[in-house]
Amino acid sequence: MSGRMSFSDTPSHLEVHTADTMEMRDAIADYDVCAAVKVAIILKGRIQAEFDGVPVDLDAREHPVGYIWAVPHPAKVRRYLHKGCEISKVMISARFDWVLRQLDKSPAHYQEIVDSFNSGISLRSWRPSRRVLALADQLIYPHATDPILHKLYEESRGLEILAEALSAMQSDPNIVAPHAQATAPDALDRHHRAQEIRDYILESDPEQQTLPMIAAAIGISVASMQRIFKDAYGMTVKDFIRETRLVAARDAMEKDGLTIAQAAWLAGYKSPANFATAFKRVFGITPSEARDR
Repeated sequence: MSGRMSFSDTPSHLEVHTADTMEMRDAIADYDVCAAVKVAIILKGRIQAEFDGVPVDLDAREHPVGYIWAVPHPAKVRRYLHKGCEISKVMISARFDWVLRQLDKSPAHYQEIVDSFNSGISLRSWRPSRRVLALADQLIYPHATDPILHKLYEESRGLEILAEALSAMQSDPNIVAPHAQATAPDALDRHHRAQEIRDYILESDPEQQTLPMIAAAIGISVASMQRIFKDAYGMTVKDFIRETRLVAARDAMEKDGLTIAQAAWLAGYKSPANFATAFKRVFGITPSEARDR
């Protein structure tokens, strides 16, 4: 795969995996997973897999979809990759025993969910709310901060996504959440707009990344662009541009051996001292420490 991926765990027994990738060739990946309740927010693309031979098809080629299912026992997974497939997703895995303990403390109407989880791998889908789409985007492209705050950032968003998935199941075990459907058209439009803005920034020349030029390319006003982007990613457009350039500069130092002065120029800083200050604020380490890794 080529693109952006992350894997992490949180203090509340959640594992958070995000990806915004292109599958570069046809392949099959085999791996093991622990017993867990899994929630997937698929923003784009299609994921096909098997859990102990049970097919799981996460299809979001037409619009973003949320999926929830349980793996009550450790399982072997076979994942099918397809050349050229673009995937944008957030996967939340919560320890199976931890989720069931929380549900056991809840009112009796959660018993149907417990029974469903215990019965084996059974995929349920729902249309994610506008809020969850924004949370998923924020997890894929987080505002970089120090490690402790980043863990809390991931945990809060992961728990909220898990809560909506369980709430959707509670409304209807075969689920499509009514409140999510009601907000879907507006949510999808804003989600796609935010992705357009982000993709333009990632793919365009730095000379074309003034706010008026970006807004004109997307076909919206600067004010609307700022609001949509902040709602989706939790940061301003300027902050995202600055962070994207810093990420590129860090990669160039670590992989290509650029000097700090060269990396500062690449990130758009005339002063290496100002570059070092911004770099430390975003990554928590100095450019020298990053270059020496």
